[in-house]
Amino acid sequence: MNYFNYFTEVEDHFVRRRGKHLFVSPLDWSLIATWRDSGVPLHIAMRGIDIAMDSFFSKPNRRRMVNSLFYCHESVMEEFARHLESHVGEDAGPEASADKSGTRDDEGPDKDTVTKFFAARISEIKSLRAKLLGQQNTTALETVERVSARLDEIAKDLAETAHMDLESLDRDLGILDEVLTTELRTAVTPDQMRGWEEEAKKELKIYRKRLPKETYQKILENFLRGKIHRLFDLGELSLFHL
Repeated sequence: MNYFNYFTEVEDHFVRRRGKHLFVSPLDWSLIATWRDSGVPLHIAMRGIDIAMDSFFSKPNRRRMVNSLFYCHESVMEEFARHLESHVGEDAGPEASADKSGTRDDEGPDKDTVTKFFAARISEIKSLRAKLLGQQNTTALETVERVSARLDEIAKDLAETAHMDLESLDRDLGILDEVLTTELRTAVTPDQMRGWEEEAKKELKIYRKRLPKETYQKILENFLRGKIHRLFDLGELSLFHL
């Protein structure tokens, strides 16, 4: 299983278990990002989905379909808790390390795919830089230029190396993405940000009581981050989106 297809693997598995095609919502993708950021291994997320959907289909008088991945959240987190408990005290050998990170040397995208990913993100950020040149937000422009320069450096190192450390690459990308979106957030109008927050809170209303406060806030932040990326025509800086 390719852990770097985390989002699409989870989405595809959920849609398959649901039985009818469904476009997964931006909030559902934010939930997937929350699972990923919490360290939930891909096979554990899929197992939790299976348990939730098995429970749903076992109900004799069901009238509605499951229309959101949030239906599976509790089962996924319960399975993750069992997974963590079962690994308490284990040595961090090669198998344990692979299970914890969800990656092995023979998994993940190949070099050509990663190179094309970098080229696309660099192109998007340079297009954004060109747009910012005519505006007065010099701080945002400086941040975009720093991120662009760092991506150029990483891409150059990638071209010169024979072995890719995907975990390190994705960690570096995550830091750059956080820097970039934090700065671009200041360029979003307050009315636009409030509108996004109201949209998310409305969709999350029926789930809020069942979500821990920290999880709820993380899902909301991931949703807003996605909105910022789309507003500025930027793909997320993460190999998980390959």
